Amino acid sequence: MNISERLAREAYDRLNPWRPMSEAKPDGTVCELLFNDMVGAFETDGLRYFLDPDGRWYRIDPPSPVYARPVNWRPACARLTHQRRNHIKQESRRR
Repeated sequence: MNISERLAREAYDRLNPWRPMSEAKPDGTVCELLFNDMVGAFETDGLRYFLDPDGRWYRIDPPSPVYARPVNWRPACARLTHQRRNHIKQESRRR
């Protein structure tokens, strides 16, 4: 990672800070998730998720439920329609 990439990443992090899981709402907001493993926190760059009203997180592409427990989230400035969320949940069941 060069200096300009690092500065761009830091600016993105300032605009979109990580938030506690208690603030997540199942309103179809597309989010990034931060997970924790035995070594430390790790990000899933490029992967997007949404929270369903049943309390489960789903990955958007490729569609699948999230089995790991996220520790933080941040919005990605987009929202999925109810129909799109249902489609992703149906596709995740087929896999």
